[in-house]
Amino acid sequence: MQENLQFPEPDVLMKQTARILKGNSYSEVWALLLEGLAYFGITAVRYGLTRSRYGMSLGDLQDILFLSTLGEQDFTDYIETGLYRRSPHYRWMAENDGAVSWGWFVQEAAAGRLKEEERAFLKDMERSGQPAGYLLSFPSDTTRLKGGLGMMGRRDWSQADMDALWVQHGDCIETMCIAAHLNIARMPLPSKRNPLRPRQREMLEWIADGKSMQDVAVLTGLSVATVEKHLRGARDVLDVETTAQAIARAAMLGQLFVVSEDAPA
Repeated sequence: MQENLQFPEPDVLMKQTARILKGNSYSEVWALLLEGLAYFGITAVRYGLTRSRYGMSLGDLQDILFLSTLGEQDFTDYIETGLYRRSPHYRWMAENDGAVSWGWFVQEAAAGRLKEEERAFLKDMERSGQPAGYLLSFPSDTTRLKGGLGMMGRRDWSQADMDALWVQHGDCIETMCIAAHLNIARMPLPSKRNPLRPRQREMLEWIADGKSMQDVAVLTGLSVATVEKHLRGARDVLDVETTAQAIARAAMLGQLFVVSEDAPA
């Protein structure tokens, strides 16, 4: 099934990976990754990143990044409905790092090692004509951050075709995906919340540096009451009760001490 594909030379893939690493926004990195994966016939891709994972939970859905070639409705259908919780792919990603063939899940189901709801999920995938695929789970140095990526081959590919592609080019494909993940993970996470205003961010940064409200008032030329007003606004935006919680959440989302006032698109 892959004989019609013209795979790129190693230097082309190296240059594409470098472009991915140099991308300056989510949209740019995502577009470059899709361009690189398309070299291998992979055009259906889903990527997710959370910095507020707790156990098997993704955390607050307002604060996760979800990118998909399957359309805007994919977030609602897969994440907001909680469907992902029934997926053996998600459980594997939450518990492991690395790459795994979707064929592995079929084998696990046949051996009786999947939960009933996970077996049902696989049957639903089969009935809907889901193509062959691979799953990547990216390692993290914190318990709260987790990123994963699922990719699907062409509709006429069997899982054996996808596995054969991976044997031949899996290292290159995985390298591009890791490069995209590392670049994206360094950026402030977009949020469905209202963004912090510049003054709100500034006040949080001063407090994070150990300054009191009186210190901040002197440093900024504002009154203590105005400093507190901006901090209260930051707490409201971040949906927390205390300034300490606001600092923790803003830091977790990568919204403190950013180079630009504007988060990447």
